[in-house]
Amino acid sequence: MSPNPQKNTRHAILDILKREGPTEARSLAKRLGVTPMAISLQLAALEEEKIVASGPAAEQTPRRGRPVRNWSLTEAANRAFPDAHALLTVGLLTSLQEVYGSKGLEKLLEARTRSQVEEYARILPADAGLREKVKALAAARDREGYMTEVKSGTSGAILFIENHCPICTAAKSCQGFCQSEWKVFQTVLGSIATVTREEHLLSGDRRCVYAIKPIAKEGGETC
Repeated sequence: MSPNPQKNTRHAILDILKREGPTEARSLAKRLGVTPMAISLQLAALEEEKIVASGPAAEQTPRRGRPVRNWSLTEAANRAFPDAHALLTVGLLTSLQEVYGSKGLEKLLEARTRSQVEEYARILPADAGLREKVKALAAARDREGYMTEVKSGTSGAILFIENHCPICTAAKSCQGFCQSEWKVFQTVLGSIATVTREEHLLSGDRRCVYAIKPIAKEGGETC
């Protein structure tokens, strides 16, 4: 069976908006190599499903004609991305807390943190530099559905970006999951870097972003 080009375009639009945030239709058409009309039809269908919405673009230079509008994902768009058995996870967390109380939940999170630290420590190249280690960690998280990117930040920082959270529903139910995620990154990279969360999905940002800064050695060198 041949691939459905409309379906592929739809997925590509959602992927760009998820990774990059608000984007105008003309830019989407250019990047995907399709006509503006094809993009308009796709966006109209997605808007009807309440998966995307448009708003005024904050333009740096004025244009003639119609005002430019940017398209972005709505909260309902989360259903288009993996959510790691969200309802089952939330139900299990609720039952666990009812049976074992908050202490039992804390032990679960501690065990999960230890397991993740051990798993990621195995896949990080031992003799590599910080950026190579961060890229290896990002690749592992990307395979888990976090839509991860690594970019350069200011003052020598490395930005570790997660455009999607496949455990978002569970994290809303138990915010210890988010603290656990940060703790995992800091533990895995702790000997050579500090990890600070700059953006947080559950705080209203569209993604989670961590700034990873190398720890300076004696003499001013960095790891």
